[in-house]
Amino acid sequence: MSNKKLFRGVGGIYRYQKLKQSSMRSWRLIWKPICASTEIELSKWIAEEPVRKDRPKAIFASSQKYGKGRLGRNWHSPRGGVWVSAAINREGIQTNNSELYGLAVALAMVERFEREGVDVKIKWPNDLLFNGKKLAGILPRLFSRGGELRLFRVGVGLNVFNNVPKEGISLKQIVGNEKMNINFWSSEILFALERSLDFLDDQKFICSQIEQRLWSKKYFDKESGFQWDIKGIDSNGRLLVIKEGKEKSLAI
Repeated sequence: MSNKKLFRGVGGIYRYQKLKQSSMRSWRLIWKPICASTEIELSKWIAEEPVRKDRPKAIFASSQKYGKGRLGRNWHSPRGGVWVSAAINREGIQTNNSELYGLAVALAMVERFEREGVDVKIKWPNDLLFNGKKLAGILPRLFSRGGELRLFRVGVGLNVFNNVPKEGISLKQIVGNEKMNINFWSSEILFALERSLDFLDDQKFICSQIEQRLWSKKYFDKESGFQWDIKGIDSNGRLLVIKEGKEKSLAI
């Protein structure tokens, strides 16, 4: 199969997961050639059939018409990228650092890129950059019931060999035609989602590792037009910035 060929189902992803001996019992996967939004499709699927423990769900699409990123921004998602929304049941599992979930996913994904020799940095809180250009975006969501955490959900968009806007970059632009297999990168994202759960057991580790991989030591406040120095990440995943002796934290 050509490295550039888009998968026509989820068989290829399952094969990669089997090779990696995924720690979870079984992902339930759906692939769609095109949809309005994988987030919408996942919500429908969950409404019809709730996510069972150890049976996480993920929906992949070759392209989305109305993909959304953080703060409702449009996410350019044409053919050639990985566009996925996933859900993991966390009922009955004690998670003290659930507010760090998005950062844990970002860190886990960066680790996967580093394994492939791609030096990706994190633009707090949920963008992955290469040379200052956006390679991937992460949109985490937490769902609770009766005051208890019930579900982790996350949407991920990754530019592989698709056309990208001027502020974006694709893996093809970074590494050429090598490893342009959509199934491979789809599986890498699932592997990262599993790994991210392990990170939640170590709050200090997540924050320190994120600090080491921040793409810049400066933070530009679009509202005020001021630039702040980044001091670090606090225990709740908030960005600590300082300017002229004044310090503040930015909520995720």
